[in-house]
Amino acid sequence: MAEGDSIRRLAERLREAFAGTAVTARTPGPRRPHGLSAAELDGRILTATESRGKHLLLRFEGGLVLHSHLGMRGSWHLYRRGERWRRPSARAWIALANERSEAVNFDGSSLRVVRAAQLARDPRLARLGPDLLAPDFSPERGAEALRQAGATTTLGEALLDQSAVAGIGNIFKSEGCFAAAADPWQPLSEIGDEELRLVLAETRALMSAAVRTGRQPQSVYHRGGRPCPRCGSPIRSRAQGDDARRTYWCAACQGRGRDNRH
Repeated sequence: MAEGDSIRRLAERLREAFAGTAVTARTPGPRRPHGLSAAELDGRILTATESRGKHLLLRFEGGLVLHSHLGMRGSWHLYRRGERWRRPSARAWIALANERSEAVNFDGSSLRVVRAAQLARDPRLARLGPDLLAPDFSPERGAEALRQAGATTTLGEALLDQSAVAGIGNIFKSEGCFAAAADPWQPLSEIGDEELRLVLAETRALMSAAVRTGRQPQSVYHRGGRPCPRCGSPIRSRAQGDDARRTYWCAACQGRGRDNRH
């Protein structure tokens, strides 16, 4: 699943390619956006792009918004106008183009065209916690929001709760905890505010770097069984939470003596 850094970077790339220009909009595959017809966007100027956690919002003149959520398998591809697509057109949900560029949504989980007034009342967006990459985000505010996940919730589960803090996915859950030397299996009731703030600050720094470079960290994620880059102990991995998302961590650096519990 695309995480907040990927969506923020995508929003910036789309802004560079399309902002201030009129776009053509077409639906090459069998799927159609929910809400208004994609034809409503045809010929309109893209005025702004925005990321909210894992949600992408493309704002057009006349108060229309294209709202995209990629889910586990979706992606946006950017091409030069006329360049051959890397995926079949049957998998394309929508294609936006101007004179120089083309952006294509493939296999996303949710796509709709709505009016801005309707979007403002959307319960899914209203439930989102503070965006980790927002300019006004603070670790203090984020720590308070994480507490709302519940005292018995483990740190790893809380970091994935988009209603607590928006934008963190499985990669940055593991990498942020490792950077802060925090145990992702520890319940929130056993973690002090200072440590929560540190985890969020480290995670934000990693995600911000990924926005700039396009490269996500790989200290522990998908490195189960390999040596920890900090101490050399084997990196562990295990499914965590109701959704069984896999967590990667170093029990020696982060386990704080609780390795026998896992």
